Amino acid sequence: MLKIGVLDSGAGGLTILNRIHHALPCLDLLYLADEQFAPYGDKTVEQLQSRLLAMGRFFEEEQVAAIVVACNTATVVAIDALRSVTRLPVIGVEPAVKPACRISKRRKVAVLATPVTAKSARLNKLIDLWKADSEVVILSSATLAFDIDAWPKSKSRIVSTIHCLSQEMKAKHIDTLVLACTHYPLVKSIFEQALGMDCDIIEPSEGVTSQLIRRLTSAYPLEMHQITTELQRLPSGAIELCSSKNIDSMSRLRAWVTDQDAICGTRQVALSCLVGETAKH
Repeated sequence: MLKIGVLDSGAGGLTILNRIHHALPCLDLLYLADEQFAPYGDKTVEQLQSRLLAMGRFFEEEQVAAIVVACNTATVVAIDALRSVTRLPVIGVEPAVKPACRISKRRKVAVLATPVTAKSARLNKLIDLWKADSEVVILSSATLAFDIDAWPKSKSRIVSTIHCLSQEMKAKHIDTLVLACTHYPLVKSIFEQALGMDCDIIEPSEGVTSQLIRRLTSAYPLEMHQITTELQRLPSGAIELCSSKNIDSMSRLRAWVTDQDAICGTRQVALSCLVGETAKH
């Protein structure tokens, strides 16, 4: 059966992995949390591009059928570099600006992202393309994704950050929030409590999964035909969790996986270092 590689700087991409596993439970999933290099939000474009190439080599060695870059920051600044050096299908994460602008009742939309994503030309072009008559505000947090990786000891900081962001959004009468970092849906319930029922919250896992299915169908038509026609009879796939840092964080990563029975193992992996890849600690 096909094996899919999913990467992020930490636990955030598990929101994407969970959705993929729910849609296609027969697929084997290999998750790489690049915690040694986290947070991505304070790295340069050159550092992130170099790092993503190293992760791509890892997945090629693991013989995956496709790579899912389950990180908004890595997608906006480095996914083109990865696509240029691999023949594998590479699926990225696109902030859900289009559906947000379509459903917003008051035409007041907020996009919450890491600083790198917030400043990216890719995000701003996406907003210009789909905003129409909506007012779109970009908000960013330099700490929220990193704090989510430190859950649960960081819960009080997360609640405080979300409260401050929510107060700003309420003051701007925002009625639709785009979570433009895959970490953020892990604490979606805290956003819902802070913003109330009048604000719709959109996250990207469904769209990424649909795109993955389209790319797999194109690249592996025979295998996907079997999956779509025999899905109920196929055995469940396995989920393996990897970290570039150490195995001490594995209990936190495991806790975010919705199908605990599918986890087949955990391991630490070493990514080859490239020029300009030194992390800021």
